[in-house]
Amino acid sequence: MRAQSFEDIMNPLAAAMPARGTLPLQFGEVRRTTVLLTMLLACVCLLALSSNADAGLYKWTDDRGIVHYSDQMPAEAVNRANQQLSKQGLTVHRTEPAKMPTQTVAKTEADEQRQRESERDKLLAARRDRAIMESYSNENEIELAKSRAVATIDGQVQSAEAYIEQMKKRRAELEGKKGTYAPRPVPGALVLEIESIDAEVARQHDFVATKKRESAAVAERYEADRQRFRELRAGEPGAAVVTTEDGRRSSNGASLTLTSASR
Repeated sequence: MRAQSFEDIMNPLAAAMPARGTLPLQFGEVRRTTVLLTMLLACVCLLALSSNADAGLYKWTDDRGIVHYSDQMPAEAVNRANQQLSKQGLTVHRTEPAKMPTQTVAKTEADEQRQRESERDKLLAARRDRAIMESYSNENEIELAKSRAVATIDGQVQSAEAYIEQMKKRRAELEGKKGTYAPRPVPGALVLEIESIDAEVARQHDFVATKKRESAAVAERYEADRQRFRELRAGEPGAAVVTTEDGRRSSNGASLTLTSASR
């Protein structure tokens, strides 16, 4: 379609208008208003025709990497990066892809599980730090608490070991009695008692082994608490670090023996 000029649009309108002086004087303002509206409508039409003539094409790429050209962007591609081309194939406008909201999206059930575990670990660590700082005022208190906890477990181990020794003595007595029955058969009650002692001794040995592992774990946990307490105190404003004679470091303000400069 050929773009119409301003004169082409206005000529028919001028031809249709009455000759000058034929309208009554009272309609002069109405005539001028009609002419202005007609001119404005003609300008809008010209702009629309010019815009359609220079619209060109859109260039965009789909999910499979295939490049498409179209006079309008399809609905499924409006958020994609695209280029608007002129009729000569030159880029007149470039649109970047729409940005997705920034968020952590768990793609699989395993990712969601790891994310939950990570958040739980952070929460537990924060609770433990708070408990450490609220429970102790210096490292000596942590050492004292460790000694008490380990001593309690060691007491249980010693009691179990003493019980094992008693069971062994009783078993030795029963073994001595077995010889007195020869050549008669050993009574069943004696045999059952020996078997019961053997089972009990085995259980006590397992108990002792478990308690020894528990004692080591408790000592290790208190050492970790002391190290964490030291780190948390070191991060407090105005914390001072003091080195003792045995090479230990403290930042909790506890009573320490300092290394003499003359030594």
